[in-house]
Amino acid sequence: MKNIQTETRPIKELFSAKGTNFLIPEYQRAYSWMEDKCQRLWCDFCDFAFPNGDKMAFNDKDEYFLGVIITFRNEQGQDEVVDGQQRLTTLLLLMRAFYRALGGDNGNCPKPIEHLGECIWKTDELGELDKSSLKINSEIFREDAKAELKKILSTGEIFKSYKSRYAANYLFFQEAIQDLKKELDEKTLQYLPARIMNHCFLTQLRVESQDLALQMFSTLNDTGLALSATDIFKAVMYKFYKTESELACEEFIERWQELERRAEKTFSKEHGINVTSLEFLFNCYSYRNKDRVNKNIRQEYEPNNYEVLRRKETLADLFALLDFFDDLLAQKLLLFPMKAIRYAHILFRTKNVFVWFPMAHYFFCRRDERNHIDGNEFAEFLERLLAFFLGHAIIYGKTNSIRGFRFGTLANLKNPVPSGKNSYTFSAEAIRAEMQYFNVKSPQNLMKMLVLNWWTFRDEEQPLPPIEQKFDVEHIFPKSLESSFESFTNKNRVNLLGNLALLEHNKNLIAARYRFADKRKVYLGYERNGKFQDGTLNRELQRLAQTLSNFGETDIVKRNTQMTEEILAFVGKHNFLQD
Repeated sequence: MKNIQTETRPIKELFSAKGTNFLIPEYQRAYSWMEDKCQRLWCDFCDFAFPNGDKMAFNDKDEYFLGVIITFRNEQGQDEVVDGQQRLTTLLLLMRAFYRALGGDNGNCPKPIEHLGECIWKTDELGELDKSSLKINSEIFREDAKAELKKILSTGEIFKSYKSRYAANYLFFQEAIQDLKKELDEKTLQYLPARIMNHCFLTQLRVESQDLALQMFSTLNDTGLALSATDIFKAVMYKFYKTESELACEEFIERWQELERRAEKTFSKEHGINVTSLEFLFNCYSYRNKDRVNKNIRQEYEPNNYEVLRRKETLADLFALLDFFDDLLAQKLLLFPMKAIRYAHILFRTKNVFVWFPMAHYFFCRRDERNHIDGNEFAEFLERLLAFFLGHAIIYGKTNSIRGFRFGTLANLKNPVPSGKNSYTFSAEAIRAEMQYFNVKSPQNLMKMLVLNWWTFRDEEQPLPPIEQKFDVEHIFPKSLESSFESFTNKNRVNLLGNLALLEHNKNLIAARYRFADKRKVYLGYERNGKFQDGTLNRELQRLAQTLSNFGETDIVKRNTQMTEEILAFVGKHNFLQD
């Protein structure tokens, strides 16, 4: 392709070339190589340069390939690095450590060390090193880390006050070189940086624009630390604001950092989210105007050259979505009725990522100009959504297939299910069968968590604990005491949902070891060492402990049947049962 230049060169040629001027742009993720990666690189270089520890065993035709970097030449004539900044920065830290250790800072250094200097700094018209002008500059968001990198490369010194990964890795290379100095004379040691510079290669893909560089990145995989989808989104949005003004660009940087902080607080791993918080926020936002989306989040934003990210309202929308979820998680009664808060609490407690998407879709479809929604209508939607999820979880026990359902349809199922919408309904007999044989073959976590959370918190008198409070699944009749259920006509009934309940983690650790007659005190509260230990928040377990002296197979079956019939009534209320 005419607009892509590909060149594979040794490190020395790449860095020491007259026009080399790398820039790590603001939108790049922070430098994050840990010591283990630096150690692996160091060992690879030593094994390559001194095969079997013998400098004479090196073959001058040997080569070591370090991968691909992707850059584009920006308006200031700099090679803006889209992919490869982790390796480029690490190589410069290594070369700077060699330069200092082998006398470069003292002057009158040997030729290989002079070449190192030409890789670190630019030269003037007379070919003299200009130590005020580095071959690589960073504009990443963190000012403290950026300043440390500049000082390390400029002076070769580090101080105890330095806390960045740059300083930690530079110190590692310094110590590794000093250890090698104890084994090799200085002349022999010089072969190591010389062979790294002359026989280790990088391929540079230089393209004509940032857009093309991002496209190239998305199709290539290399040994570096890959950019995430949100890194690409940040690059696109950064470029959009930069074309407007420097002030707009600075404001975007500040708001993006705030967006990262807010997202981390809202979408924690406690909710079962297995991607980065920021990526999950963009995932939720992708449901803003449609109720089914592509599994690949980047592909959702790619159409028309990332058009949706090049709009000013997008950033405001992302913050509005965070506000919506934060208010819901904080149970703000001034914004939502208790019914909506209760159903949202049940859904959030299932720790399933798919419950967030229909809420995001509903918010963007129903919000007003102040980003408010009608709380009572939202409560009705959440009740229908919960009824559908209950039926779906019991029948299928999986989550991925939920993605295929149209949340817009679920939001409006007030009347009997329309013709052709049979996929939204479930067989009552199938629900009864699944409830009767639950966990006989394999655990169905989605079904278990959804049913137990609904069963526990559907009670309007049941207090809602903080969302971060951990509950375990408690076997009311203890599963751990196998000899205690020998009298069961069907031993598998000990695993039925009728024998399971939610109990605070610290109380479950105690209660799990006891028979029901003994664990009743844990449910109700008891005195220990002169101090009263509160009972469980679970009102149903309190009632069972108050009304029953024992809990056996008959009680399990009775409770399981009651659960089943109430689930059928709840699911049927919203027309999700087949005729």
